[in-house]
Amino acid sequence: MDIAHGFEIAIVAALSAALVTILLVRRGGRREQRYLKLLDQLPNLTIVLIDRDLRVRSAYGEGRTLDGEEVVGRRVEDLLPGTPETAALIDNYRAGLAGEERRLEYPAQYSDQSYSVRTAPLREGRQTVGVVAVFENVSQQRELSQQAAQREVILDLMNEAYVSTDSAGVVTGWNRAAETTFGYAAGEAIGRALTDLIVPPEDRDEFRAILSRSWPGIPETGRFEIRTERTARAKDGRVFPVELAATIAEVDGETVVHGLMHDITDRKASEAELQAHADDFAALAEAVGELARSTVASAARETICRAAMRLAGADAAALIEADPSGTGLRTTASEGIDIVGEFVQFTEPAGSVRAFSSREPFFVADVAVEETVSRSFFRGRDFVSVYWVPVLDDGQALGVITIGWHRQVEAPAERLERLMSLIAAEAAVAIERAALLDRLERMAHTDDLTGLINRRAWDHELEREIGRARRTGSPLAVAMLDLDLFKEYNDRHGHQAGDRVLREAASAWRTVLRDTDLLARYGGEEFAVALPGCDLEHAGFLVDRLREVTPAGQSCSAGLAFWDGEEVADRLLGRADTALYEAKQRGRDRTVVA
Repeated sequence: MDIAHGFEIAIVAALSAALVTILLVRRGGRREQRYLKLLDQLPNLTIVLIDRDLRVRSAYGEGRTLDGEEVVGRRVEDLLPGTPETAALIDNYRAGLAGEERRLEYPAQYSDQSYSVRTAPLREGRQTVGVVAVFENVSQQRELSQQAAQREVILDLMNEAYVSTDSAGVVTGWNRAAETTFGYAAGEAIGRALTDLIVPPEDRDEFRAILSRSWPGIPETGRFEIRTERTARAKDGRVFPVELAATIAEVDGETVVHGLMHDITDRKASEAELQAHADDFAALAEAVGELARSTVASAARETICRAAMRLAGADAAALIEADPSGTGLRTTASEGIDIVGEFVQFTEPAGSVRAFSSREPFFVADVAVEETVSRSFFRGRDFVSVYWVPVLDDGQALGVITIGWHRQVEAPAERLERLMSLIAAEAAVAIERAALLDRLERMAHTDDLTGLINRRAWDHELEREIGRARRTGSPLAVAMLDLDLFKEYNDRHGHQAGDRVLREAASAWRTVLRDTDLLARYGGEEFAVALPGCDLEHAGFLVDRLREVTPAGQSCSAGLAFWDGEEVADRLLGRADTALYEAKQRGRDRTVVA
């Protein structure tokens, strides 16, 4: 439990005790009225007093009404449906009358909200006269916890050490790779100063200067990224080099740091051995630097091919990866030859298949006379010698780097084998990192249920559409859609059926919209649509088509607004939302233009 949440619970407990005292002694002075007013204003909180007949005696906070009706004076059995959840709640009330204090999680029966309910006896002297129940709405906390858990899973899947700190340099995030890299368990690291854990003494002043934004080159405000190599210290005292990619940002006015690191000890050792080969070292450093800067999978793959071709002095290079179908390998990037997308089955006699399956490099001096490779693949492409190097991650094959020469060359010497092994190792890290970052980005901007972009992504994209309309002078229409009587549908058919309708509606609407249109789940059963380049007639037609294809016999209402050439995004969306409200007021199942 964090400090803020604990403080809130303490306030609730104090106010609840004050409320019980007020009701028992029946005082009504200004001080007591202030308590009651404060209780009514507490977010996500309802306090209910129930007498021995299980009748609501008083209610304070957001739950004073249920489905639009006051709850005071009504019996609990009359307020709630006869479900197992209601039975459990009533059982807690009866336990309170018997003198027990209890807690349970209670899903609301008339909405999709969840509550943490604490019940305790209400005593007057030595006599128990009722029960006091405190309902805390934990729906948002639960959703945030689920999102945080998903992020933790993804971070723990990364091969790189992830570390985050607050503005004071205290560790707030520490994934499994960080545990392995630095030797500290997450429980040991979180809550401690990073300088006491992994920053060597000679680098601590620099780290503090970065946090305070006094380091040269760091702006006083805003987001800033650092990509560099530093030394780090492990729990056992070992000091080793790491590659660091860090982001410094402002969150709620406080500086936070997110960093990705991986141990580059092996790479540094190999670089030291290659000092005599200046050209090789320069090419390798350039490739590694480009890979470190790349956060897009396609760019990382192209960098791998260019680096492999340059280091080997070859005429072409390609990266071949396992196809998602599981039946073969597919070329995902190439340099010096255009073979992206070409597929080879695992059953074919191919050098790439052999290197992938054996996890060992494979060299052929002359493919024209080698029977164990696919000659048809090389026919007409003027390749003579070919070298296949597997890309491995912890012994697992991810793909194969293929290098080809238009002339016959000797078998790779130890130098080339070592260089290609380094490139293959960097390729594995770069590909996996780019893919994981893509997954994190998609999670942050996608609605899990419908697959549409979420509200955060919509806000960003709408700003871009308005900017485009301002530059080109083309019209822009925005619509807000809301499924009619969706709460009643959920009550009749259950939330799983409601979720199915939301997914089907999103799917059906996407088939109607153009590729240039933008559809987002704005929240609950409400959706937002941007229609660039649409005049009134065309936009009205598209929105009416969306309403016509709404599935499961459901109808929907829509509000449509057109950008006036000057207004900001919030103003435009607000007018569409007002038109939607008017459509609801007019009887639903219609489109109203703002």
